[in-house]
Amino acid sequence: MSLNLSPIQNHILSKLKNAASLRYSELQPPKVPNDLFNYHLQHLVKKDFVTKTDEGYALSQKGIKHVADPYPTNDAITSLFKVNVITIVSRINNGAIEILNQVRHSNPSYGKVGVMGGVVLKGELIEPAATRKLKQETGLDATFKLVAMERRILYKQGELFSDVLFPIAYTDSSSGELLIDSSFGHHIWVPIDQAIQHESAEYDSIRSLVPVLTAIKDGTIDTMPFFFKEEIQSDTIEE
Repeated sequence: MSLNLSPIQNHILSKLKNAASLRYSELQPPKVPNDLFNYHLQHLVKKDFVTKTDEGYALSQKGIKHVADPYPTNDAITSLFKVNVITIVSRINNGAIEILNQVRHSNPSYGKVGVMGGVVLKGELIEPAATRKLKQETGLDATFKLVAMERRILYKQGELFSDVLFPIAYTDSSSGELLIDSSFGHHIWVPIDQAIQHESAEYDSIRSLVPVLTAIKDGTIDTMPFFFKEEIQSDTIEE
C-alpha cells in the first residue's frame, strides 16, 4: 500500500481495511515468526496507524486516512485527487422505486450504508467505469448515464482527509444475479425514501446524491440538467 512500509506492515493495514477490528492471531501472516510480526505490529501502533482495542486491533484515524489515500500529500504527482464514480441503480418493484444500496465492508467507510462506487482507472471513461465497478461489486450488468458530478474536500480533526471527484452515474435497467454479499459489502434493495435518508448526512456525505435521488423519485431524472458542485466538509464546528 505504500513504499514507506514493509510488506508485513502493508499486510496488517490491508487486513484491517476490511474489518472493524481483528485479533492478533487473525492479523499474523502464515509462516511469519511471532517476534518479527509483533515488531511490525507494534511499529504501526507506535506510529499511530493502528490502535489497540478491547476486541484486538483496529485502524486509527491516521490509519484510515492512509488506506483511503496512501500517498504523501507533498508528492506532486501522486497527491492529485482521485476520481471515484458513484453508481446509482434503480428498479421498480411492486410499483415502487427501489435503489440498490451497499453496507460497506471496508474503510474508510466501513459499515456505512448507501449507493456504491469506486476508483476510475487511468485511461478509463467514466460510464464504462461505472459498468465495471457494478459488475465487480454486485455481479450485475448495466449501462450508465453520467448525470452529475461533485468534488468533495473532506477535513477531519482540522486536517485534510481526502479530496475526491465523484462523477454520479445512473441506470434504471440492470440484469444478472445480484451478489448479496461480496468482499466489498452486503447488497440490499431499499425504498427510494430510505435511499435518500441514507445519503442525507451533513458530514462525510456526497450531497449531490440527494437531488439526483429526488429527481429519480419525482420522475424528472431524464430532464434534470447535468450539474457540478464543489463541497468542503469538516467535522469541526467553526465559531
